[in-house]
This record gives sequence, structure tokens and C-alpha cells, in this order.
Amino acid sequence: MLTTFVVAMLMSFGTIGEGEEMVVGQTTEFHTSLIADPGHDFYGLQIAVRRDRPCQVRAFFRGASPRTAQFCTRRMTRRQLAGAGTATLSAEERVNGIAACFTDDERVGAVRLYTFADEAATAEAGDCVTEYRTVWCQRGWTVQGVQLYFDRAAVGPGQASLVGLRPLCVNSA
Repeated sequence: MLTTFVVAMLMSFGTIGEGEEMVVGQTTEFHTSLIADPGHDFYGLQIAVRRDRPCQVRAFFRGASPRTAQFCTRRMTRRQLAGAGTATLSAEERVNGIAACFTDDERVGAVRLYTFADEAATAEAGDCVTEYRTVWCQRGWTVQGVQLYFDRAAVGPGQASLVGLRPLCVNSA
């Protein structure tokens, strides 16, 4: 039901980034999307880590409440959230590209948000051993959210890890 709603909402915005070339990292069957409502631009991301695994991502939207994707097996503690990596852009900037680098365990180590004006902000979640791989929206389009891929469900022992993401691009005209 929620997936159907998200897909319908994305299609009402216009075409989104499709295909494997728009994914940074890997895709899995354990995924969710965090996307802005119309009129609320995406401007930031926070990645919280439990046991060296990035398992919670919070997206920030101008004029709207943050949205959270939690694949941790339990709630995050205040201390864990205080140590979360956060990337936010200024009010006048629009996100046009997303990059990520990966740890030696193939988990997301950091996510960087870019503008076409070369502004950037980085949310760190671990020690990167790879170069950043960047995916850009086409000119005239902006990132209005992200599709997040985790290596497992948020149940049972252990923690899930963020292993990939896809920017959700919309026509900003």
C-alpha cells in the first residue's frame, strides 16, 4: 500500500532516475524511499550507526518534518543519534547530485550531497576505502528524495546496513 502510494506520488512529479546507472552501491530487496511532498525541497541527510553499521537514515525537507528509514533492530539511543553524520545544504541551494563511498565491508561509509554550483555537504558513517561515486540528475532536475537499500530486514539478531542509494530526481521546472 505504502509502496503504491510512493510510486504514484513519484510519477505525479515526473520521471525519476531509473536504471542501475542511477544507483550508488548495490540494490537489494530491502529498500524504502524518503521523498519530499510537493513544495518541500530535499536539503539534507543524516546517517546513524549502530555497531559500525549505518542502519538509520533521516532525510530533511524545507518546511516539512524529517522522514526516517530505520532498519536497526531496536530504537537508536540519544548518544547514537548525537554521533550521527549529517549533511545539510543552505536554504537557497538545491540538491542536484548524490555521491557515496564505501567501507571495506561494502557498507556506505559516507554520503555527499552536491549542487550544480559546486556546493557540497557530507554525512559520514564509517571509514571509506573507495572513491566517491557520484550520480547527477539531468540539468533542470533536482533530487527530491532518496531510495535506500539495506543488506537485510530490520528483524532478528544483528543490524542491517545501508549498502546503496538512488537519488529520486524530479523536473524542477
